[in-house]
Amino acid sequence: MLNSPKRMIMTVGDSRVGKSTVTKLLIDWFQVQGRKIQVYDHDNRQRLKAYENLMPIESLDFFNGGTDKILDDFTKDELDIIIVDMPGQYVDKLCQYIVGSDLFALLITYQWKLTFLQPISHRIDCVAYLKSLGEFATDNANYVVVKNQHFDTRFGEYQQSMQDKLQRMGGTEIFLPALHRDHYEKLERTGKPYSLACRDKSIYVVYRTYIYHWIKNFYDSILNNDKAIEYLGLKNENRTNFTRIFGSRTTTHSSNIP
Repeated sequence: MLNSPKRMIMTVGDSRVGKSTVTKLLIDWFQVQGRKIQVYDHDNRQRLKAYENLMPIESLDFFNGGTDKILDDFTKDELDIIIVDMPGQYVDKLCQYIVGSDLFALLITYQWKLTFLQPISHRIDCVAYLKSLGEFATDNANYVVVKNQHFDTRFGEYQQSMQDKLQRMGGTEIFLPALHRDHYEKLERTGKPYSLACRDKSIYVVYRTYIYHWIKNFYDSILNNDKAIEYLGLKNENRTNFTRIFGSRTTTHSSNIP
């Protein structure tokens, strides 16, 4: 299968809704598909540090200069994907940057596509952010909403005021399953990419089982959604290829804890 079009993905939205988590899950997938990617991290907490040995990850202050390097990447034939993990909130400054850099025109010139990837919680601020971004960018971008079930499973504000609008914008939604806080913290504390951390024997075998299925269910929500596959620049591969990223079941039925 031919590679998907070149794709710039901006993870956007409110603070602490799972932007970096979703970014890391996608990076692992891009790696196994052989996609050539460049990652930019605006987060000064270095949430993506575990991936530095796998690919170039550059830190930058998105709103105070130094972002020309992103625009230069459009001219690099070897790149397939540019991921920018944006800071929380600041939708107004994001829009100002897009206007000031003439980003939409550059994307057309160099034949790249833009996707806004927005995890949401139950909060109304998430809906307001998505509404503002959609009204600004209209059909210059694709939209993928990630319903982060760590916060809720109902998403009442989103469903009442924005879900239909997202459909009209041509957008789509996927979900990130809930993962117990203890399991997530163990995963993060390994300091490893998720593809390695979920097999780390410093994590209890039961925890690894939950982590494995958490990741698999997130990937399944994408694999069952053709729009999501396209908008995220992924190859439409067979669902069984999940094991190429994370191996087979990370546990056995043994009661022993490694």
